[in-house]
Amino acid sequence: MTSNRIQSAATALLTSCALLGAVALMLAGRGGAYAFLGGSLDLTQRDFRVHNNFTGGEANNNPSPDPNFPGATGAVLAIWKGVIEWGSVLHGSGGGDDTQPGDLGSGGANFDASYQGLAPSPGGTDDNIISMLPGFGGGLIAFAELPISDGWRIRFYEAPSIWHDGPGLIPSGQFDKDMQGVAAHEYGHALGLDHSQVNGSTMRGGSGGNQIGLRSIEADDIAGVQALYGLAAAQKPHIESYHLDGSQVVILGNNFAASGNEVWFTRGSGLGDGTPLKATGISSRAGGTLLRAVIPAAAGAGDILVKIPGAAHGDLSGAFPFDPVLGYCPPIVSHGAGKTTSMGTTPTLTAYGTPSVFYSSASTGFGLTALGGLPNAPGILFYGASAAARPFMGGTLYSNGPLVRDTSFTFGFFGDLSIALGVDPATIGTTRIWQLWFRDTGDAFGVGLSNGVEVTYCL
Repeated sequence: MTSNRIQSAATALLTSCALLGAVALMLAGRGGAYAFLGGSLDLTQRDFRVHNNFTGGEANNNPSPDPNFPGATGAVLAIWKGVIEWGSVLHGSGGGDDTQPGDLGSGGANFDASYQGLAPSPGGTDDNIISMLPGFGGGLIAFAELPISDGWRIRFYEAPSIWHDGPGLIPSGQFDKDMQGVAAHEYGHALGLDHSQVNGSTMRGGSGGNQIGLRSIEADDIAGVQALYGLAAAQKPHIESYHLDGSQVVILGNNFAASGNEVWFTRGSGLGDGTPLKATGISSRAGGTLLRAVIPAAAGAGDILVKIPGAAHGDLSGAFPFDPVLGYCPPIVSHGAGKTTSMGTTPTLTAYGTPSVFYSSASTGFGLTALGGLPNAPGILFYGASAAARPFMGGTLYSNGPLVRDTSFTFGFFGDLSIALGVDPATIGTTRIWQLWFRDTGDAFGVGLSNGVEVTYCL
């Protein structure tokens, strides 16, 4: 967003061998160990964009898309994850970072950012853009230009850092730095937080190492953003899921207003000024739990948010991943627990990858793994079409019939198992509850059973 600027300041993140970054704004408040910079982002300043001018092979080394961050890879994906960590609720399923599985979106405050795609340039100091600054920063590796309420800009110095886009662990060399962690720290300044004095917090100034620990905001960071924007209000609108219906999107959730709702979309081109695309004047249905909106022609993969009438921080929902072409892939759900084996282990079935034709072919595939089985025991992988919890052979059957036998297997020497399933286009839109049956000769029924895993297949 652009407007006239009267004052500018920089809040910096430095390596551990350098002095702490200076804050040129007066501290307006302090609670516990967190501190404020003297401003906050109103609902006109929640947008952020990325100008992907990052150099070095490590900065755009991750080509694998993630269903929680549709349309993004490399540096853009890493930065998006860093920003969304401050959100009021989990971003989609909360997945996308193995260092904090299922936990992206931890702020619990009346604060949420709106991803608005790519920017064609680094922009001005109040355009809400994150980019690389060519040249050598010395001990300074990144900084945020303020003053907050009028917008901000975040710059990552090109050198001496080697910027890594993750998503997994990165090297711990002197100059290796994690883009996601640093983005989370600098965006904390953009939303109005100063450096914290609490070790281990994302807003700790002058933290050393590769900065990967900054990815996850901690108790002091959470207390700070909640003190600044308020604890997430009980009446705050919330998106649970959505589905596509031709040129429209049907959004399911709660706390939508009877009338006057807005749905915010990410621009497909990313070439606007950061203002979200909006469908306005929408009435809710089903007691404020359903919205139907026409998808703007210029909307692209990114996020949707719902704003109810008003200008308070709590009038904007959390950001929810949105793809106008591929739609939404519901999270995988685990049902119950496995039957304890004669060896005292608990067979636990989990899924890996995403049950999507698009994402499974582009990244790691899709399948099931298990631990806690019996060494070298034979068994059968089967599924049903709906969830259940029925007593069966001393354990629990987690799917209703008709039950379908998929494949036979043999546990490994350590009672482990991995089965690649892939995604058949014919399964799109269907749900399967997977479970393992296997021989356990030491059991009274001679049978072992895993927990159930519910998978809904998507495009």
